[in-house]
Amino acid sequence: MSVYVSLNPLAALGIVILLCSMLFVMFPQIDMGVSRFSTFGTRFYLSENPLLLWIRDANRMLPYIVLPIMIVLLAARPLHSSLRSMTRRALFVVLSYVLGSAITVQVFKNFFSRARPRDVIEFGGTLEFTPAWQFASVCERNCSFLSGEAASAAAFLAILVFVSRPYRMVVAAPLVPLSIIVALNRVAFGAHFLSDAVLGWLIVLWLMLWLYRKMGLDPAP
Repeated sequence: MSVYVSLNPLAALGIVILLCSMLFVMFPQIDMGVSRFSTFGTRFYLSENPLLLWIRDANRMLPYIVLPIMIVLLAARPLHSSLRSMTRRALFVVLSYVLGSAITVQVFKNFFSRARPRDVIEFGGTLEFTPAWQFASVCERNCSFLSGEAASAAAFLAILVFVSRPYRMVVAAPLVPLSIIVALNRVAFGAHFLSDAVLGWLIVLWLMLWLYRKMGLDPAP
């Protein structure tokens, strides 16, 4: 299995996405059960937790820090030909954010129009709960599926492209769990169902792996 994953990461991750999707579609009560775990009555009591709020705000600020740096690297390419490899990696990070956490997320939100947990009837709202991947049309704007925060947390992992290959796994070891925690943070707020966060994170990660292969990026020196 480990050999297959190393040789076919796109296919392996695609299978994981498919299996997770099947699980959430076949057992939609998972979403409701996890969201209910974060409620007291109909109130999501963790939505005012200072630490969780700080994690949310930090994740929202990261693109405003990372993307300007990448744009500077892109602009520096015509001036310094030695930065060619560096700027291709910067382009990869920019595209990961733009194609992943921006375009893909918005397409999903507008197409599936799934209501957020705090807006469904079971948690004091007025909208109907719908399972993942089901076309709902119950949400008019800023909908739940997929999670933009989870997608952004996954896109941030694109910066690993700047880490030399011998050290990449070492740096990824703390970053990946932190990224997952950030993705799941919004579930505790009642802003997203578990499937919104899990699939948002996995789909953007798949897109990044596909983009990495398409761009033919070699390991950082």
